[in-house]
Amino acid sequence: MTSPAGTDQHGTHQHGAHQHHAVQHSEQQRSPALWGILNVTPDSFSDGGRYAALDAAIAQAEQLVADGAAVIDVGGESTRPGAEPVPPHVEQQRVLPVVSALVERGIRVSIDTMHASTATAAIESGAAIVNDVSGGLADPAMLDTMAGLDADYVVMHWRGSSEHWAERSHYAWAPREVVDEVGARLDAARSAGIDSARLWVDPGLGFAKQTEHNWQLLAHLAELRALGARLLVGASRKRFLGALLPEGTPVDERDVLTATLGALIADEVDALRVHDVRASARALAVRAALWVPRDTITLTGLRAQAHHGVFEHERRDGQEFVIDVVARLDMRAAAASDELDRTVHYGVLAEQVVAAVERDPVDLIETVAERVAAVVLGHAPVVETSVTVHKPQAPITVPFDDVSVTIVRGRA
Repeated sequence: MTSPAGTDQHGTHQHGAHQHHAVQHSEQQRSPALWGILNVTPDSFSDGGRYAALDAAIAQAEQLVADGAAVIDVGGESTRPGAEPVPPHVEQQRVLPVVSALVERGIRVSIDTMHASTATAAIESGAAIVNDVSGGLADPAMLDTMAGLDADYVVMHWRGSSEHWAERSHYAWAPREVVDEVGARLDAARSAGIDSARLWVDPGLGFAKQTEHNWQLLAHLAELRALGARLLVGASRKRFLGALLPEGTPVDERDVLTATLGALIADEVDALRVHDVRASARALAVRAALWVPRDTITLTGLRAQAHHGVFEHERRDGQEFVIDVVARLDMRAAAASDELDRTVHYGVLAEQVVAAVERDPVDLIETVAERVAAVVLGHAPVVETSVTVHKPQAPITVPFDDVSVTIVRGRA
């Protein structure tokens, strides 16, 4: 690569006494697994009684697998609001024949249970995963039991059974509280001896959560991922999705919303638990066909001297601004051709960003950020950019380290 004036051969730009560094990163598309829901109960909210007979349950599981399910999640106790608790021995009468039959057919099975004895019996029958909506809170023996079983364990956020949801569905900020509470359950699971590699986390959409809490959680899934466990999301046919449809719309018409949501959050999750596997698989296929890699070029610590600000002394004396830029693009063509004009010359981009910042003064660093974003998007390969403008010498009267704004902008 030929370097312009002011850059070295590695793309390190000299501006005053400071340096910035450019980093390139390539991103692969995530493709979450689909877990097909198989309720062998008489009272589940959308399919109660439909698959209570063994032959019907097997046929439905085989259809779900044919439609694209990687796992069949078998449940013998409804967790819908108002559902009656089911004793473990009744639950086992419902689920164990189904688990055994599916395992015999080579199908990977998850058992949806809050009972340690059912978890043990299902694993002994060949199930590979225990999906516990209570996160180990309903049965004190569950975590110790799971520590002794060779199976994955899904820890869901739970604030008790449905009769308590009304008084327990209050959150100051749902993502933070759910992360804290389910994180404590993950810690308890690890302390009990369950290896981190076997753990999954589920935000518990619809469980003691009002509509806005579910959407807040879906918008902040990255915070759940930061807990260090694989992420399972089960939004299928839930009431908060139904709220987007006309009143009285049948429950199964929520499947298109479920599939759409799954495609939108696919980058953040490892698995989606759904009733209609076919619809979700097709939505993910559309996403895969449309997907363009969001490879990145990152410039951090660009320094510029400028006179932005609302105070007279800021306009008169000026101060230092520090800029971080992330440019997202598809690098495959550049890599295949080894041609610079098919990517972004980060040395040139750095010069342009600094020049844009040092132009005519404005009041707000928000305005500066928009100006920089326009410069980055002026490079044809870039489809999206994230720009952070730091103002470390801002006129703030209390001690502070930095103030900054970050914007994300894409091509119209």
